[in-house]
Amino acid sequence: MKSLLNAILFQAVWFICLLAGDLWALVVTASYLFLHDRYFMRTRREWRLFLAFLTLGVIVDGTLFHVGVFSFSADNLDTISLPPVWLLCLWVSVATLFAHSLSFLRSRYLLGALMGAIGPTLSYFAGAKLSGISLAEPIGQTLLIVAIIWSLVIPLGIWLSEKWALFDA
Repeated sequence: MKSLLNAILFQAVWFICLLAGDLWALVVTASYLFLHDRYFMRTRREWRLFLAFLTLGVIVDGTLFHVGVFSFSADNLDTISLPPVWLLCLWVSVATLFAHSLSFLRSRYLLGALMGAIGPTLSYFAGAKLSGISLAEPIGQTLLIVAIIWSLVIPLGIWLSEKWALFDA
């Protein structure tokens, strides 16, 4: 039941981050992390994963913004290569899934890579439509880049969760 609740709460955070902007994303993500810490976490080591995914978000999405794979529709921040705060909140929120609703992926790196290539790619496609971020043309090539990246990110999250003993024994 906790795994299902973890997934549902993540989806709620996803929508709020996309639709409500940076301030609400910070408030909702902080609230979600507080709830996650109190209700879901089995060990404080899980905070390492959150920090790792925040760093990954800055590096990965920051690079994609910098090279023009992603851009702001308004183009008012085209000199900044950092992703928006709400997008970084999503990276941290994704990290809350590994030891819980994605725990079935433990030691299943190929399945994790396949899921990473599909789920997050569709999420970026839908999220761009809702959030005012533009994906570079051709869209298929952009989505392929996202799929390749996330087919590596999800197995990395699985590996870190195993390394830091975040799964149940």
